[in-house]
Amino acid sequence: MNCWKTINFTKQYGSQRLLFLSSITMLITFILLYVPIAYFFVPTSFYDNHFIILLCGLGLIYPLHKFLHYLPLAHTGSKVMKQIDWKFGFYPIINIRVKEPIGKYLFLLALFLPFFVITASLIIACFSLPNYGHYFTILIAFHIGLSVPDIICGKSILSAPKQAYIEENDEGFEILVCKS
Repeated sequence: MNCWKTINFTKQYGSQRLLFLSSITMLITFILLYVPIAYFFVPTSFYDNHFIILLCGLGLIYPLHKFLHYLPLAHTGSKVMKQIDWKFGFYPIINIRVKEPIGKYLFLLALFLPFFVITASLIIACFSLPNYGHYFTILIAFHIGLSVPDIICGKSILSAPKQAYIEENDEGFEILVCKS
């Protein structure tokens, strides 16, 4: 296999730039979603009780997001490295890395599954419980901001040839193609 393209996240974006892009995306998403939701649910009023559930939701989105990244890759076994570090003794920091090349479409499925599943679930919840629409809007904005690195990564992979394979390394990932 030949390396078609190497994407070095550390070099191209850096953690501070990704954090800035994620934060701006969160803010813009909240603004763009809150106004229509507030307008759409005008006859009902928003409730501010159950704030602790919002905080729990914010804390659970990250582990759920990482679990949904892993779910399509679970059948690959040893090709995927999983590591959990505990912050403050109770909050998991989850690292998932593809050690061996996997197909482009499987990698894209693993990359975008959390974005579509969690965002769709929160939008459905927003319409099911309109009195808490502002809470769900906050959760949607947070999750979309969390997904910014996935979207940037996916954008690079979508331009790769159909039969490409993806392998991650410490700095980013490599897009590999078979010699023909």
